[in-house]
Amino acid sequence: MGVAPGRLLELLEAAGHAVRAVGVLGEAELAARSGHVDAAVTASEPEQLKRRLGTIPVAVWVPAASTEAVADALAAGADEVLHPGMGRRELLERLGALARRVSGGEPSAEAGPLRVDRERGEATWHGRRLALTARERDVLHELVRVDGRTVRREHLYRAVWGYAMARGDRTVDVNVKRLRDKLAAQIGNPVAIETEPGVGYRLAVAADAVTAL
Repeated sequence: MGVAPGRLLELLEAAGHAVRAVGVLGEAELAARSGHVDAAVTASEPEQLKRRLGTIPVAVWVPAASTEAVADALAAGADEVLHPGMGRRELLERLGALARRVSGGEPSAEAGPLRVDRERGEATWHGRRLALTARERDVLHELVRVDGRTVRREHLYRAVWGYAMARGDRTVDVNVKRLRDKLAAQIGNPVAIETEPGVGYRLAVAADAVTAL
């Protein structure tokens, strides 16, 4: 049996989720800045909502399970598409999986001999502990876990500081510079944080670093 649109909030609350209904994009952004939003659901404008919420995943509710409607929602930037034909369990599982996509969920990440363990609160190179602050470890964790891909500055800010980055904020750049300097001093050339101008940063670990000590 499917779930009617008006029952979605009720269903989520019954499953133990804290849910808040907002009427305008500004309210959604304000809620996201609290750092306690795992996912958002909208019936329209997913691209604008994603722009406001940074890395928080967004699901779109479509009125019917048509392939055209699903394709349109995905093309507009949706991370997930929901519709009334889904049963309660499927909806809850899909939204749960969506919420788990928020970055930082993995306790540890590795890139060759570089390892960042959030549970232990340490970063190591060939097993040797690196002298980094907690914030620097969190930034490094985000760069390591994406396997060499570029991480947007806004994504880093959301993942490490917990809310949307304000226009003109240079916090990410300052912390990346400090981290870059420390990695250069403690590891050297095998590891580098590269800049993608106007986008963000990516971590590069030399292929021969796996065997080099």
